[in-house]
Amino acid sequence: MVGKALAILAPHAAFDYSIDLQAMSWLAASMSLVDAAPDRVAVIGPTRRCDEHGVYLPEVEAFQTPLGDIEVDVEACEELESCCTLFSRNDIPHFESHSIELQLPFIRLLFPGARLIPILACGDASVAAGLARSIDAVLGADLGRTLIVASSNMAASIVAADSSRRTDELLQSIARGAWRDVASRDDIGGSVAIAAAMAVAPMQDRRFALFGRGDSLGHEKSAAERVVQYASAAWYRLAASPAEAP
Repeated sequence: MVGKALAILAPHAAFDYSIDLQAMSWLAASMSLVDAAPDRVAVIGPTRRCDEHGVYLPEVEAFQTPLGDIEVDVEACEELESCCTLFSRNDIPHFESHSIELQLPFIRLLFPGARLIPILACGDASVAAGLARSIDAVLGADLGRTLIVASSNMAASIVAADSSRRTDELLQSIARGAWRDVASRDDIGGSVAIAAAMAVAPMQDRRFALFGRGDSLGHEKSAAERVVQYASAAWYRLAASPAEAP
């Protein structure tokens, strides 16, 4: 793929389930940004509070990993919080969710100088739109040095064929750039996180590239456990010169 990746889609399953797909996404980010490592990495993930509408930013100033701490971009978080009433500062949803946590080792390893903007989002298309417009307002001038990460698994179902079919439909919506359709998918835990990343202004002229897919088959502990689908992908600039090739 020729061009620079503005955003990646990476699963947040345990490493035993999807580390190969996570690595594909992060490798794409690393290759395309090799000459200009990002100053910030904005990770947008889902909360475990599916019945709520809003966006949660952390109160802490750093996230810990076995590889070392990652500094939170406190200033950017404060500016985002001031943009609209969707935002609140609350560590509890971050303690409850692992959607950001599973991306942190890749950030620390590949972009050790980058600051983190950890964002948890839940709700509908209005939340995705509000979050995207806030990112435009706060980071617009620096989005060329910001990597956006949509941290999300795909569909889940007790029937593997059903989760695969619904994931097909989701990926088709993503490929079309139909972020409102993505946000409306209440069967996908990270639909608002993906939609918000897609709705950021510079993403309107990006091409979606799917690297691979997988699922949790073989990891079920019982026949009643759902089969979860995973995908690895990135969004690239539509028109790119050879000099921008990763």
